[in-house]
This record gives sequence, structure tokens and C-alpha cells, in this order.
Amino acid sequence: MNTAAQDNTPELSTNKFYLAVWRWHFYAGIYVIPFMIMLALTGLVILFTPQIEDIQYRHLMFVSPQGQPQPYSAQLEAARRAFPQATVDRFRPNSEPGRSSQVALTLKDGTAITAFVNPYTLEVLGSVKNSERWENIATEIHGTLLIRQEVALPLVGRVNLGDLLIEIAAGLMVLLVITGLYLWWPRNRQGVYGTLIPRFRAQGRTFWKDLHSVPMFWLSLIVLFFALTGLAWTGIWGDRYVQAWNTFPEQMWNDVPKSTQNLESLNRSGEKLIPWNLENTRLPVSGSMAGKDGIPAGTPVNLDTVIQYVRDNGVNYGFWVAPPRGVEGVWTVSASSMSRDVTDARKDRTLHLDQYSGKVLADIGWNQYSLGAKAMASGIALHMGTYGGWSLYHPGRAARCDRGNSGFAGEIYHDYYHS
Repeated sequence: MNTAAQDNTPELSTNKFYLAVWRWHFYAGIYVIPFMIMLALTGLVILFTPQIEDIQYRHLMFVSPQGQPQPYSAQLEAARRAFPQATVDRFRPNSEPGRSSQVALTLKDGTAITAFVNPYTLEVLGSVKNSERWENIATEIHGTLLIRQEVALPLVGRVNLGDLLIEIAAGLMVLLVITGLYLWWPRNRQGVYGTLIPRFRAQGRTFWKDLHSVPMFWLSLIVLFFALTGLAWTGIWGDRYVQAWNTFPEQMWNDVPKSTQNLESLNRSGEKLIPWNLENTRLPVSGSMAGKDGIPAGTPVNLDTVIQYVRDNGVNYGFWVAPPRGVEGVWTVSASSMSRDVTDARKDRTLHLDQYSGKVLADIGWNQYSLGAKAMASGIALHMGTYGGWSLYHPGRAARCDRGNSGFAGEIYHDYYHS
């Protein structure tokens, strides 16, 4: 009797562990499923934003080409005249002859808007409030559930409550995949059916079990990828750990004086235009003799010459330009997969130019990214469905309201592993 009981001990132990894993899988699923539905629906809105806005704001985004466009500085000045009390945050030149130029502005009351300027006639076609755009609303729900409240956590500090709830869901999503794979694992010499192919002729519990476990086995890596890349944007794991480990090292340009502001300050509320690994990097300062040759000496340093310089130096695709802020501010030009400028993360470029001398204070691209930053530049764009062959919209046709939380890049596996 005792011998039989001892022989059954390993089986009972395995059974208990299996049931424990099943319970963890079940409880994690109860919490995660509502979040997965929310993330999928809001993600679809973000993904199809270019198509939506091509229709919704067609009267603002499209123009009839009429000869040569006016200078960029004149286009910017037209927006300034239309909104004299506003602060200019950045300028995005028209990406095609039939497109308008876009000027990101912050009004006196703090409202963030984008003004659209006809590059041929200098007519200000109108403006859009960022807070009223579908993408902005979907992004806020996707990232914070529209919850403004913060909570204090030991060893972490204050974090947004909505972001925290979503981060918990993303972490449990990883647990869901791991426990699901354990439960799926073939036992008792189970064949292909019930493991790789559902048993459609089965009845009752077996049929429903196969219908759940087999498709999710095939989708498990995709779910895991979305969970891990999403976690990199969260307030604890993303901001405190992953991003901190992969921030661009300022020591690469120690000869350039730096301000107390970082590049993330160029993002307006709710935006993610700055490349992920540069957000915590400090902005350089104008007014010193530092930097490399940029705009030729004696040439005025203005919006026109800055755009001409970056185009002459390889940035011949979409980008945006942020003018200097104050006497120490710099001209910042950025083209990245974060802001739907490129379909290939290897073309990411961020440049800072001295507002007085026109010298290049920093020129940061793919080659300067760390391995983690390269993975994120590629992974974020693939997460958002905006990466090269995976992209549903080509940047040459993209009509982008000037704000963040989106990115184009190019054919992730080929580009990343062959770079």
C-alpha cells in the first residue's frame, strides 16, 4: 500500500503543478482580455490614422501645385501672422508637390494645434486641435486609459495610474503566453492533431480546448512581441529601466556645451516624435565655438538654409524642424521611424545646429544607436504596423498632422539582421 502511494507521488505533484499553472493562466486571462480588446481597437485607429485624416482633413492637407513653392521661412511667417499669439513648436515641409506644409503651434492658452499652409500661395488653409484628433484620443486611451491620476509606489515614485494598469496587463500577457505554452505542450505521445491542428471532429471540451490552444500556439510569438515592445513604453519597466539602459550617451559629444533640457521637451503633450533612445539626452547650447562645419560661414542661419543643409547632407525624405527656443536654443531637425518620416529605421537622423554659427553640434543616426536602441527603433515601428513592407501607408503619400506616437521604418527582419 505504501509502495503504491509513493509511486503515485510524482504524478500527483505534476498534476498539482499543472492545475496551479492552469489557475494562473485563467486569472491572468480574466484581467488581460479587456485590455487586449481595448489595445487592439485603439491600435487600429492609430494604425489607420493616415487614411482617416486624408479624408477627414482633405481640404487642409491637399493643394494644387502652382509653379515654384514660396520659401519655407515665408510659409512659417504666414502661420505666425495667422496666429500672432502662438508659439512655434516646429515646421514640417510639404512632403509632395500636392501637399500643404504643416506648422505645429501652441496657443497662448496652452492649446496645441497644427496649422496647414499652402506652400505656393501662403494661404493658411486652417488648423486642427490635437486634442480633437482621433489619433490623439486613441493614443491617450491606449497609453493611460484617459486617467490623469498618479499613484506613489515604493522604490519607483509617482506613476500614472492608467499607465500602471496597462503595464500590469502587458506583464500578465507575457505570463499568459508562458503558462499557455506549458498547458499546450504535447503529453501522452499526442500527435499533430490537438497540438498543431485542431481536432474539428471532437466534441465538447476537447473541441473548445483545441480551438483555443492550437491557434494561440501559432500566435504566441506575435502576442509576446507586442507585449514586450509595449512594455518598453510603460512608466516603470520602460522609463525606469529599458530606456535608461539604452539612452544615447552624451559623452560622444562632450566638446559641445549642453543645456538642462532634454530632447523630450520638444514633444508636446501626448506626443512621441523624438526617437525613443534620445528622449533623455540633453539638448546642446548655441553660442559657443563648438561643433563641426555646417552651414557655410557668412550664410544667414534660418529655416531655409537649415532645410537646404540637411537635404544636401542626405536627409532627402520627410522630416520636421524645431526652431531655437531662447538665446541658447538650437535648430533641431529630426527624421525618424517614431514620427512616420522614414520606412527604414536605419535612416533615422537627428541634427542640432547652432542658431548663430550654423555649425553642427550633433548628428545622430542609426550607427550611433546602441543595440537595444536599434531593436526598439525597429520594434516600435513594427508594433505600430508602420515598418516598411508591413506598413499600410507609404511615407511619400502620408498626410501627417504634426504630432507623435507613430513611425515608419523598413522591412524589419531584413533591415535589422543585415545591418
